[in-house]
Amino acid sequence: MKRFCLLCVLLLSVSLVAFAGGSTDGAGEETYTIKLSHSTPEGDQIDQVSKRFKEIVEAESDGRITVEIYPSQQLGTEQENVQDVASGSIEMAIIYSGNFKPFSPSVGVLMLPYIFTSPQEAWDGMDSILDELNERVVEESGTRIVGYFDRGFRFLTNSVRPVRTIDDLKGLKIRVSRVDIAIETFKAWGIDPVPMAWSEVPTALQQRVIDGQENPYATIKSFSFYETQDYVTEIHYLIWTGPMIINNDFYESLSADLQEVVDKAGREAAELGRKIALENEESAKKFVADEGMIIVGPPQDEEVWQERAQANWPMFYESSGGEEWVKRALSLMGR
Repeated sequence: MKRFCLLCVLLLSVSLVAFAGGSTDGAGEETYTIKLSHSTPEGDQIDQVSKRFKEIVEAESDGRITVEIYPSQQLGTEQENVQDVASGSIEMAIIYSGNFKPFSPSVGVLMLPYIFTSPQEAWDGMDSILDELNERVVEESGTRIVGYFDRGFRFLTNSVRPVRTIDDLKGLKIRVSRVDIAIETFKAWGIDPVPMAWSEVPTALQQRVIDGQENPYATIKSFSFYETQDYVTEIHYLIWTGPMIINNDFYESLSADLQEVVDKAGREAAELGRKIALENEESAKKFVADEGMIIVGPPQDEEVWQERAQANWPMFYESSGGEEWVKRALSLMGR
C-alpha cells in the first residue's frame, strides 16, 4: 500500500512538471522552454522586440528559461495563436489587439476610434490601465499580458485613387480586421468594408479582390504592399497596439524570481518597441515613397472622420468589456 501511495505521488509530481512545461537540469533546478509566436517577418519591429525579450529572459534567468521564437505565422494565425496560448500548447505570442479582442473583449477600449491622436498618448494610456486590464484579461482568456506594443497609426492605402476627403472613400473595397470597431467605423464613413483574415490580405491585394487596407507604414513596408498599393492617406483613427501574452497557468507555475524576469523582459521589450516604432515610421514612410507610393497626408476633412467615428463609441461598450469597464478605463487614461 505504501509503495502504491508513493507511486501515485511520484506520478502526480511528474504530471505537474509536464503541465508547467518544465524539466530538471543536472543541478536539480527546473528549466523551461517558451515558444513565442508572432506573425511578422524576421527583422521586423515585432521580431526585434521578441529577440530582446529572449535575450533578457535567457540572461537573467541564468539559462533556466529558453525562448524559441517562431516568426511569420509559422505556428498559425494570430487568432489560432491566442487559442494555443490559452490552451497551453504554446507559451507566448504577440497579437494585434484586434485579433485578441474576440478572446479578451476588455482590450477593445484601446481600439476606440480616435481615442489617441499621438503615440505618446497611446503609451501613457496603455501604461495607465495595464494592471486593471490584466486582471480582466486573465479572467477572460486565461492569458496574461507582459508587454504592450505599438507599430504606429493604421493608415489607409489603396490602388484606385488618392483619398483626400471622406467622399473619396465611396466605392472602394477596403479590407479591415474582423473586429466590430473597425467594421462599424468604416461603415460610419460611408462604405461597406471587407472583413478578412490577415493571412489572406497580400494575395487579395495582388489579385485585386480588394482595393486597399489599413496598417502602419512599417507593415506596408514589411509586407511589400507598395508593390500593389499606390496611395497612402494618413488617417489617425486607430493606432496599432498589440499585447505580448503568456499562458497564465504557465506563468504562475514559475517561481517568483522567474516571474519577475519575464515581467522585466516584457517591460523592456515594450520600451524598445516604442523607440523602434517612432524610428520605423519615418524610415518606412520614406522607403515606400521612394518605391513610388503617393503620400496623400491626412484627409483635408479629418475632423469629419473623427466626429463620425467617435459618435459610435457607445456602440462598442458592450463588446469591449462593458460600459462600466470602458468608463473606468477612460477615467484612468484621463480621456
